[in-house]
Amino acid sequence: MDPEHIADIARRTHCTHIHPGYGFLSESPNFAALFQTDDAITFVGPSVETLEIASDKMRSRSLAASHGVPVAPGAHVSSAEDVRRFTDSLGADGFPIIIKALDGGGGRGIRLIYAHDEVEDAFRRCIGESASRRVFVEKAYIGPGWRHIEVQIVGDGHGNVTHLWERECSIQRRFQKLVEMAPSTLSREAIRPLIEAALKMARHLSYAGLGTFEFLMNGQSHEWIFLEINPRVQVEHTVTEEVMNLDLVRVQLLLSLPGVSLASALPVAHATSPPMPQGHAIQLRLVAEDPQSSFHLSVGSISARDVQWPSGRGVRVDTWLCAGPCSHAGVHGQPWSIGVDFDSLLAKIVVHAGTSGEATARALRALRETRVQGAVKTNVELLAGIVTHPDWSAGIIHTGWLEDNVDEAIQLGRTHLRRIQDYDASLADAPAQSLRAESGTVTGTVLLQPGASFQLLLSPSGDEVQQQRHTMVLSSIGHNAFPSELSGTISTSLAPVPMSFSLKQLSAIPTSSQTEFADPRDPTHVASPIAGKIVEVHPALQGAETGGSVELGDALVVVSVMKMESVVKSPASARVVRVGRGIEVGSIIGEGTLLSMSFMDEIRKIPPVTRFLCAASLAVTVPVLLQLVHPYKIVFVKEFVTQKFEIWRIFTSFFMGSSGINFIFDFAML
Repeated sequence: MDPEHIADIARRTHCTHIHPGYGFLSESPNFAALFQTDDAITFVGPSVETLEIASDKMRSRSLAASHGVPVAPGAHVSSAEDVRRFTDSLGADGFPIIIKALDGGGGRGIRLIYAHDEVEDAFRRCIGESASRRVFVEKAYIGPGWRHIEVQIVGDGHGNVTHLWERECSIQRRFQKLVEMAPSTLSREAIRPLIEAALKMARHLSYAGLGTFEFLMNGQSHEWIFLEINPRVQVEHTVTEEVMNLDLVRVQLLLSLPGVSLASALPVAHATSPPMPQGHAIQLRLVAEDPQSSFHLSVGSISARDVQWPSGRGVRVDTWLCAGPCSHAGVHGQPWSIGVDFDSLLAKIVVHAGTSGEATARALRALRETRVQGAVKTNVELLAGIVTHPDWSAGIIHTGWLEDNVDEAIQLGRTHLRRIQDYDASLADAPAQSLRAESGTVTGTVLLQPGASFQLLLSPSGDEVQQQRHTMVLSSIGHNAFPSELSGTISTSLAPVPMSFSLKQLSAIPTSSQTEFADPRDPTHVASPIAGKIVEVHPALQGAETGGSVELGDALVVVSVMKMESVVKSPASARVVRVGRGIEVGSIIGEGTLLSMSFMDEIRKIPPVTRFLCAASLAVTVPVLLQLVHPYKIVFVKEFVTQKFEIWRIFTSFFMGSSGINFIFDFAML
């Protein structure tokens, strides 16, 4: 985002207010400063001076310490060696530690470290995800007992500050919140010191607008430390709105107007001594991620017909996706694309009820009514598993709970949702079931019917001489959500018997056109498990020359997704014999893209005599094959000249099976 460009648009369109929401610019003092002397435009948020402190986590820590608020041991660091020295200074209980970007947030620029050999890579990732390229390190308090508590603060910039109680955000993955609740299940006595600390710091700042002061508290010992200040409206502000019966964004806007005090922006009772929270509220973040694949982003497209949101008393859905027939769906009626540049949040499902148990039951009902179909995967099963888990009901969750119990939670949620779906399916009438049996489930816009036939032409790019013609008949349709998903049975000249198929769109984002896909059956192919933008490439994969070596665990590529960097590591020590097409810094790759073809070092353990016999067998069979299979001679010669290793793979698969491929690779490398 370009702050100057946004400011220019605001002035040209005669805007009176700039509201940064909770995006990248919401904590930027430089952005707010653009309107500091502009009488025509008001920045909706704290002062520039407050933002300079709140947006810098080290300065926030210093503010807390100066007011006697406990903080974790920490230090500014400029190298991995600085991190190691800090850890050594903590003594035998140094690990775990955590590196944080001074300007990080939303999980960006944060890495948890348990051992010295993890420091170098973690430091590089945090630097890469930080716009300022400044980080600090502190002792990590995580695991059983430690809970994430945040206090909602409201101020008018004239020293008048109050609170709207707290939220709990302990259910996290990669330091990103997934489930939030208000109030916390901790006692009011345990929460009181955190509220007093937040008010003390906010008064010192003459805080203006909405702000969140975040803490960690041990629910068993009640030990606590200050974390950071978020000087903006939070994604999870919804649960506070529900239990306090307030519109926080309205309050924020009112406080930005001249002459408005805290007493006039809030109801009288809230401005002096806030009333107790009314009932319990839970927010569930539905995201386009696959929890079973380390929460990797699930890219693709979503249409309005693929979406169904819950409704009813005590249920609220904040989303950018409409459901059902919708004239404003996507752009000009086109599906929405889930790409790699922005947050994966699809919707916030918020429930409110009189008790924690009632809110949990309402949350489950809302999740059962939620549908997002098509190629994009979501975490709906995981969310259902979290709120059905006994630990949730017992109130013993903590900041590391989800990572410890993710598989169990997914299975719990899947079982629960599947049981409900099976029951719903049993209520369907017989004629509808018969119709589905004949034509399959149809949600796509492309009309396909059983019996439709197609002609398939295959040829090397630009070479019509070698064109192959095949016929395909769509025998039956299982599910039609094309282009997102299509399944059924086909009869084709490619195979002697009918075959079942399932076609799923991997990505709707524009990937680089020069890339190629890896063969999942080939052990020498290394594929990217995620889609995203390449920001770093291993030296062995750079340039046209091959033959470089990689070690087990080396970072082959670093892929940026939603401003967060993920490392694709080498599965083994190997010599790179070919780099996938288009693998370079700046390329956008899809899931399954071929990164490299590698010759595994373990092959060298095969006795030389065995390797010689395999090579001799190849030398005898090549001429014979070229004579017997004359039409392919040109293709083989071309492959031999342009990609010398590919021909060895073709011949070996003919005569020696897949087990011989690596032998010939080794021979070629001699």
